[in-house]
Amino acid sequence: MTEHVHWKKLTNPDYIGAYAFEHNEEKTGTICEVKQEMVAGADGKKESCTVIHFTERDLKPLILNRTNAKMITKLYKTGFIDEWVGKRITMVVRQVKAFGDVVDAVRIKPEIPRGPVKTSPEPGKPVLCADCRMPLRPFANMGVTQLAEYTAKQYGRTLCADCASKAKAAQAVAESKEPAETTAPDSTSQDGED
Repeated sequence: MTEHVHWKKLTNPDYIGAYAFEHNEEKTGTICEVKQEMVAGADGKKESCTVIHFTERDLKPLILNRTNAKMITKLYKTGFIDEWVGKRITMVVRQVKAFGDVVDAVRIKPEIPRGPVKTSPEPGKPVLCADCRMPLRPFANMGVTQLAEYTAKQYGRTLCADCASKAKAAQAVAESKEPAETTAPDSTSQDGED
């Protein structure tokens, strides 16, 4: 049986596109960096684009369009790109209308990814804490990868040990401020006594 290979896969582009997905495939990545860079189009023309880079080695960068930027903003309740670092997104292919035609496009799913983080940073490239932007270091019996996976699962973002402790404390404070159950006044109250 012959394997189907899209012709664009053979060109080894620098950025992820719809052609890089198998039918109904999803790709989840942890945002490492978001920055402006010059991108060469198929015609060789260069254009300044916003690009998301991932900590996962097997994911090429994603050129960020307005639709996907709005989705990340909605998911994580912030439009500040520095606050996206360490956050996870799942990409899928959807058919969209563009330039008078219906085409395949990479879109970000409208849900925060759950489950374990598959963190495989580029060799020599540190995994950064989403809060303090410092490189993660092994902690207790956890290596960097395990710490990244644990904190992403617990707090929805990759955190160093210090920031994870702060997040845990903040969670405890938030939980303690939840409204307590209201109870009827105690029948043994001392109303009317001096």
